[in-house]
Amino acid sequence: MFQENCLKGQKGLITGGSSGIGLEIARVLIAHGAELTITGRDTSKLAHAKSELGDVLTVAGDVRQADDVAQTVDAHMARFGQVDFLINNAAGNFLCPIEAMSENAFRSVMEIVAHGTFLFSKAVFPHMKKRGYGRIINTGATYAWGQASYVAHSGAAKAAVLNLTRSMAVEWGHYGILVNMIAPGPIDQTEGMKRLMADPKKTDMLLNMMPVPRMGKGSEIGLAALFLIHPLSSYITGIALPVDGGMSLITPGLIPPGFGPKA
Repeated sequence: MFQENCLKGQKGLITGGSSGIGLEIARVLIAHGAELTITGRDTSKLAHAKSELGDVLTVAGDVRQADDVAQTVDAHMARFGQVDFLINNAAGNFLCPIEAMSENAFRSVMEIVAHGTFLFSKAVFPHMKKRGYGRIINTGATYAWGQASYVAHSGAAKAAVLNLTRSMAVEWGHYGILVNMIAPGPIDQTEGMKRLMADPKKTDMLLNMMPVPRMGKGSEIGLAALFLIHPLSSYITGIALPVDGGMSLITPGLIPPGFGPKA
């Protein structure tokens, strides 16, 4: 479906791109010709990602800090001269009942996910507007429009990202900027799934309930991102695309009641 160099000449930026889903997205996009900047807080993970991915620009920074965001975008522009797409993927998540969740834990996840998406999108906007072209993809979750047990912090943050996605799509569409969200289901070998699905028996039970009874692959999220960057999707904006094996058809979130820690 996609030619090997279909993204040749496309320059993009991925937050949280040094591990997990972000790294998988980077692998797919580079394999199809894109040139990338990836950012994250862990310099050792960034170095490891660079050693694997090759000629990528890595910038250490915190998506919650406006100065770090500005420096990252400036470094990207100095290297590549344009930003065709942004993938807001930085995230934080862990299981915790609401009554046991600290104020700092809730705030931290909200700031990484929602505030970080806002800051990076706003930072790339002038560059995209000037060229009359841009693609922004936000990594969300199916519980952004439903609910899930023990992830109230992440659910609130992802719901904010869903609304930001739609608001940016409406406000920025006239500038040639398309904004969409990908909502991954359970993706194998990610830190999030190791934390959220620690009990193999319960994981098997949940997967067997799904229409497609298996864990997803990180490359499948990468291919969804590729589609939303590719010209084939040039009439699509403001959507939340579930890539979840149908999990959201049986439960709106990854963790149904009874599958997480007890209060």
